[in-house]
Amino acid sequence: MNNILSLNKVSRSYFVRETLINVFSDIDIDIKKGEKVAIIGPSGSGKTSILNIAGLIERPNSGSVYVNNSEVDWESDKKISNLRKKNIGYVFQFNNLLSDFTILENIAFPLIINGMQKSQAMEIASDFIKNVNLSDRGNNYPNQVSGGEQQRAAIARALINKPSLIIADEPTGNLDSKTAISVVSLFNELVDEYDCSLILATHNLGIANLQDRLINIEDLIK
Repeated sequence: MNNILSLNKVSRSYFVRETLINVFSDIDIDIKKGEKVAIIGPSGSGKTSILNIAGLIERPNSGSVYVNNSEVDWESDKKISNLRKKNIGYVFQFNNLLSDFTILENIAFPLIINGMQKSQAMEIASDFIKNVNLSDRGNNYPNQVSGGEQQRAAIARALINKPSLIIADEPTGNLDSKTAISVVSLFNELVDEYDCSLILATHNLGIANLQDRLINIEDLIK
């Protein structure tokens, strides 16, 4: 199978008050098409940095990143933006839904910023919202629905563009354990249905074990 994502000899460090902090060095990670991978490890071990690099949000200090077999050109913001919009969806611990937009508008938003007419985007979102069992919540605003419903909306927003890869950073960190398992189970079903790959960081071993493969970041750090 082809790799959707490859991190080759990737390193990340940064300065804190003139002190160099080395987060990780020469990490290799490959995510295959259709594969769901969980990354676990203690707080501060670099999970979020790995996801930010994989999601083209954060630039590594060294190494190469490939998305759909295309090497990322870190010198071109336009190329990075286009690669990100066409290939990557994001789900975060804090769902980052737009508070002034309805749930349906939030789900439609990626289509609109990719140039689709709002009326068409809303029509697609109206159909897509059924996948996350929120049809009766489309006209509500984020503060009018539960945390689990907010996260399901965030999942729909991440998937509506049918990206090759979903990046999920502690996507259930703010949910109780029962709701978390329910949300991730639905998430995994949709990832399979839409033939995406998933890389997910979590502290929850129950959620990690629902994925196809588990990577302990402590095994990668050099």
